[in-house]
Amino acid sequence: MYCIGIAGRSGSGKTRVAAELARLWPQAGVLAIDAYYRDLSQLSVAEREAVNFDAPAALDWELLVSDLTRLRSGASVKIPRYDFETHTRMPEPARLAPSDILIVEGLFALFDRRVREMLDLAVFIDAAEEECLRRKIERDVACRGRTEAFARAQWERHSAPMYERHVFPTRAYADLFLDGAAAPVRSARSVADAVARVATASGEP
Repeated sequence: MYCIGIAGRSGSGKTRVAAELARLWPQAGVLAIDAYYRDLSQLSVAEREAVNFDAPAALDWELLVSDLTRLRSGASVKIPRYDFETHTRMPEPARLAPSDILIVEGLFALFDRRVREMLDLAVFIDAAEEECLRRKIERDVACRGRTEAFARAQWERHSAPMYERHVFPTRAYADLFLDGAAAPVRSARSVADAVARVATASGEP
């Protein structure tokens, strides 16, 4: 299994690039780190909304590392399905089978050493903060039941400072940098070209 990690600021285009890669490589699997947010069903609604989802502690790292390890060993896994409107896990998980190529995408794709050690190619997407905020607002309002005011406040309170503290430093681990302003299909092609170069250098077909 060839494993690609894609990290970057919230709204930088990670999910869109991963989707383009999956279209380019139909045999590829996609593992979204967002699926591993901790289940907050034990908290009140107010307590859930106060949680900092842009901090690494919001993720279930042990489950993520376990699932990634199983996938790399050739086993299927049950991926949590996260409901962003309620901040809880849905009852039925999704099944992900092992594949020749696995794309791991999310804010913290390059954060944890255990995950990094399982990656064959580390990618970081650079994008202007203003554009990322615009995309985040658009996504959160359309898909996550948020208001624009809530999304902006969350950006100022959590997303922006946590990016500087926890995400941007992981840029140092990247093998390939993408422009978040580029079309996702173009960025996906850049990743594919990088994989092809590695395959050629190693003598793989």
